[in-house]
Amino acid sequence: MFQFGCVFGAAVFSILADTLGRKRSILISGITFAIGGALQAGANAIALLLVGRAVSGFAIGIASMVVPVYLAETAPAATRGTITTIYQLMITFGILIASIVNTIIIDNTGGSNGSEDYPWRIAMGAQIIPSVLLVILVVFIPFSPRWLAEKKRHDEGLDTIAKLRGLTNSDQAAIDEYRLIRTNAEADEAVGNATWGELFSGSNGRRVGIAMVNQALQQLTGINIILYFGPYLYKNLGFNPKTSNEIMPIVFNIVNFVCTFPGMYGIERFGRKPLLQWGAVGMAIAHAGVYTFGTLGTNNNSSGLSSVALVFVAMFYFFFASTWGPVVWSYQAEIFPLRVRAKGAALATMTNWATGAMLTWAFPHIEAALSNQANVYWIFFSFCVIMFFWTWAMVPETKGLSLEEIGEVFGDKPVRNMEDAVLKPSSNFIVTH
Repeated sequence: MFQFGCVFGAAVFSILADTLGRKRSILISGITFAIGGALQAGANAIALLLVGRAVSGFAIGIASMVVPVYLAETAPAATRGTITTIYQLMITFGILIASIVNTIIIDNTGGSNGSEDYPWRIAMGAQIIPSVLLVILVVFIPFSPRWLAEKKRHDEGLDTIAKLRGLTNSDQAAIDEYRLIRTNAEADEAVGNATWGELFSGSNGRRVGIAMVNQALQQLTGINIILYFGPYLYKNLGFNPKTSNEIMPIVFNIVNFVCTFPGMYGIERFGRKPLLQWGAVGMAIAHAGVYTFGTLGTNNNSSGLSSVALVFVAMFYFFFASTWGPVVWSYQAEIFPLRVRAKGAALATMTNWATGAMLTWAFPHIEAALSNQANVYWIFFSFCVIMFFWTWAMVPETKGLSLEEIGEVFGDKPVRNMEDAVLKPSSNFIVTH
């Protein structure tokens, strides 16, 4: 129910993110998530619990689509990749905190072995805390300057760009940057209202295809299967329940969090395309290692060989957290033109959550059908190989380009060539409503 709620949230806000704006959309996601947490914590029937899960999923669907877009639209081109990957960093931080909190609850209440239901109610209710913090803090962030330009709130848009860059609205750098944003927004307006149909034609169709395949492949690395079913997989490697259920999740969630930092550095140092290629190769090797040493350890009843398999699990987390984890979200937020950005990002986000939901449902059935449980790693290995060649052939580099300039990479008319048709150049940038 949670993941299907995510799909629905992204779908609904494919339109509302343009109407209400990115800031208000994030605010709504925080409020909705708090409501979902309260419904789950207070549920007195399975139906209400499922409704709460769906409501929380709806909120996460909104946030996972809108937050990367907001970060991309407010960040300068030179550091946009680093800033947008903060989204993934905070996801990994949240996963880590949740695993620590859950372990504390289990150790102090008996967890699933106890007869009371309050341990899981505490865990569900704890979701309300970050939701409230989000709602409070979002009040203080500015509106997206690109959304303001689209809504013709140009005075506010110029002021926002100036403040975000540490300048005043009379500084030429701020004026020039907002001029380019406004030029692009007015060129979009001259074409007419965006339609869903235009997402699937021309250069936009190429963008949609790349973003959706990237998101599907991100799930097909096996990341959420390892996150969700990790304790079960560790038990199959021969580790005891305490280690599998409590220690290993925390250890690997720390690795997941810490290893996002190299990606934040590398995305601007090396670019999006190289990171995706390196990540595909690294994860393929990691999956092969988990299969090889996991099988050897199980067949030979060797804890040493099984421990080597865990090293390869850590290797997988390293390559995922530093490449496909953050880069895919950053990439989808920056490749679409303003007029269809929310719709395009929503389709890609829906693909991510829908693929994740299908994999979560299918994994137990697939594993049961395999003669060797470790064979599932060869499935993920195969997709990682596909990811390498897909990135090499289909994913263009966007490093160092403004959101407006990225269109040229996909064959759009150069935005600077449109300026004379939209805005007459002048020594001073005059902002009008």
